[in-house]
Formats: sequence, structure tokens, C-alpha cells
Amino acid sequence: MSESKLINAADGSLLDISLEELCTRERFSCGICEASYARKAYLKRHLKTHEDGCIKCSVCTQFFKTKKDKRKHMRLK
Repeated sequence: MSESKLINAADGSLLDISLEELCTRERFSCGICEASYARKAYLKRHLKTHEDGCIKCSVCTQFFKTKKDKRKHMRLK
């Protein structure tokens, strides 16, 4: 018998999904780096990090469009 997990659906209800099903669902992979995502929208958001001019935080995985935004982020860390 497979182990299952309750997850929140988009409408707020709970879905009972097997862990095997969670692991075998289609992934959307970045063609530039090793990242992969469960949703195409998350991949699209990630792809923006590879655009020219993006500045990566040296502490976490966030990216910023301007140096000012990065400095503001670093002050909050």
C-alpha cells in the first residue's frame, strides 16, 4: 500500500495524493541550469533570473533587477 499525503488544491480543498504520484508528476526543467519546477508558471518566473542584468543575492537564491533592490534586500537579511 502506498503512503499518501494531504495537499491543498487550488480551490482550498484537500487532496489525498500518493507520494509516488507526487514524485512522478511532470516537471518543467530549465534549459540553462539544473532547476526544475512542478508548474510551468514557476519555470517562467525562474527563467527571468537568467535575463541580462539580473543580480543574484550572495546569501540566498533571489535575483534582483537593480543594485538598489539587492541592497534593500540585504538590509532585511
